[in-house]
Amino acid sequence: MVSIIRRIVFLVCVFGFAGGVVIASPPPQSPMNTSNLIQDGGFEQEGEGWEACGNVALVDAQADGAEFVYSGRYAAVMGVEADGSNCPQLPDFTTPKQILSQQVSIPGNATAVTVSFWFRAAAGTTVDVFLANSFYQFDPGLIGVKLGTFPTDQPPGWQLYRTVLQGERLERVRGRTLRFAIVIQGGTSVGPDTVLLIDDVQVIAADGRTAASPLPPALRGDGSRPLAVIRVEGQNRWLYRMDTDGANAQLIYRGLLSNVRYPAWSHDGQRIAVVDNNTWPWPTPDPDPQNNLSASAITVINADGGDARQVYQTQSRKGSRCPFIPGPGNPTETPSLILRISSVHWLPDNNRIALTQTGFGVFCDGRLAQGGTSDILSVTPPSPVASSLAQYAARPSINRSGQVLFDGFDLSSSRSNRADGIWELTPGAQQPENRLLANSADRQPVWAPDGRRFAVVRLTTSPSADVSERTFAIMLYDRQNLNNPRMILFADHGRSVSSLSWSPDGAYLVYTLERFDGRSDIWWLDVSSGATGPVTTDGQALEAAWRPVSVSRVFLPLVVR
Repeated sequence: MVSIIRRIVFLVCVFGFAGGVVIASPPPQSPMNTSNLIQDGGFEQEGEGWEACGNVALVDAQADGAEFVYSGRYAAVMGVEADGSNCPQLPDFTTPKQILSQQVSIPGNATAVTVSFWFRAAAGTTVDVFLANSFYQFDPGLIGVKLGTFPTDQPPGWQLYRTVLQGERLERVRGRTLRFAIVIQGGTSVGPDTVLLIDDVQVIAADGRTAASPLPPALRGDGSRPLAVIRVEGQNRWLYRMDTDGANAQLIYRGLLSNVRYPAWSHDGQRIAVVDNNTWPWPTPDPDPQNNLSASAITVINADGGDARQVYQTQSRKGSRCPFIPGPGNPTETPSLILRISSVHWLPDNNRIALTQTGFGVFCDGRLAQGGTSDILSVTPPSPVASSLAQYAARPSINRSGQVLFDGFDLSSSRSNRADGIWELTPGAQQPENRLLANSADRQPVWAPDGRRFAVVRLTTSPSADVSERTFAIMLYDRQNLNNPRMILFADHGRSVSSLSWSPDGAYLVYTLERFDGRSDIWWLDVSSGATGPVTTDGQALEAAWRPVSVSRVFLPLVVR
């Protein structure tokens, strides 16, 4: 990032207005008017209406390259050479390193206020965002609100910062003329590599969160039921197939103990592998009930629901007998080892299956032992023996060339030097090389059908570094340009997103959206436009897998296994 910053420093055009220009207050907006209350939010008028101090500058995409703006020609750049010049001293006798600010009047009849901007950042300092009393007063105990704080040490790519003011926070700003302000407090210094790019700033008098779009014609159901979906039915979790519009749902597999998860289509679209959560030993219970531990199996069924067969079974191990009674020669309780499967994925040969096997210890009273394991294994049915692909790893995704993406976890620093993040390896090579592609904010990688792009789930820092307030997003990476991923979904229409699956043509994704009420649905996402909408709406869908090949309409059997 150092070379990029030097280019910015050399080519930027400094705002040069310590005092700045204050624009007239805009007229009141209707509650649902989404007109931007900010003047020159995209900086295309070269900073008209903005005030700044501490060497805030503009970056020109025509000189520096399009990656330094989100849209248009200009973006604001902060962090670079931040020295507090012309910045006011605050009541606590500190001086901010930089301020970018504009006066904004909030309509008195606003039912919500949404504040958003696109940003890209690197290297370490913190950023505060306010609707403040004035250019120099950032105490929300007076007038206004502090919208959030986030670090500039960020993963690559442009990200959306967005927060919606309602309730008490809305009452603090409604009908007032305030200052939208982005502030780098900086402490004693701002690192030489710190950079914060800002573009497309918006303050609107409406709830601007992600909203559902109409279903595209391409996703109208055709009876082929390409989605394999796990649905909750009372206490049961069963496997269904359905169309991409949620229609024609049909139950095809109930599972060993009605607890089925993580469906995965074979590459030829002829079989589905699922995780069958059950007890060990299986299928014959042990006479000692203490030995009947939680475990998982992998079950493979045909696309029509027939010919279900178990191809792998974890073998959990019992620890001390419960209830544990210390005695001579037996002073310390040994926890039971629970081995479960948390994902499955077919290898390109349509025969081998990669799986994530997690292990953890459980004491008699239910306490979890410290530490744990998470490893990616492969199994070749009908052999029940699994071999290792990667340790301290989870959720593999494998393209047709055999490249494996997976989540890496540093579960124990004494045993693993693997950093958290997205990793890549090529199985079968004489010396398999593990490469870290993305940092710990990104999770759950899924290769696109083209074998070059991949999507991940990112935990953003918007609207705050506080994990309880952070929003999930979906990012799209190009393997040949890892420094410029694109955010294709900002998931502030629910609590979280997970379980991504691509359409065969690479134009759409389906994902699981956890709703604010704790239930979950399957949603579709247009990768090119970012439009999104629900496939299911009853809150009972846990995850979905999209058949990787397009097929003609298939009539399924009426008998369910």
